[in-house]
Amino acid sequence: MENNTNLTATGGNNNPVQGNERTFSQDEVNHIVGERLAKEKIKSESDFMKKEQELAARELRISAKELLTEKGLPVQLLDALNCTSKEALNKSVDILQVTINQIKGERSTFTIKGAVPANGREEADEPADLALRKAMGLRK
Repeated sequence: MENNTNLTATGGNNNPVQGNERTFSQDEVNHIVGERLAKEKIKSESDFMKKEQELAARELRISAKELLTEKGLPVQLLDALNCTSKEALNKSVDILQVTINQIKGERSTFTIKGAVPANGREEADEPADLALRKAMGLRK
């Protein structure tokens, strides 16, 4: 059997609205309230998901800082990393580490030829550009 309870739309002071009076059945009220509750539930779930994603991103950034420190890399590189997932983060750090190690390796093999000693009095045995000096008629 249908619930025949009628609610009367009222003004702010709980008096029935004069003129165009509208009454709602219990089913209509239940439907209206149900719709509003569903909208609020969706909104709160959306807010929860957003907060959860922000928290996960913060946790990944903290992990990234720790990983950089652990690998002996500068923490300033954090903004250059892909922090969308743990796998992407590890891949980014590995690429940076290989690249920095290559640069360090190249730097250690770099030599300057024909350099003058600090005191300026001692001469090198034979300058690397001896053939060029002879062709130009310059002294050793």
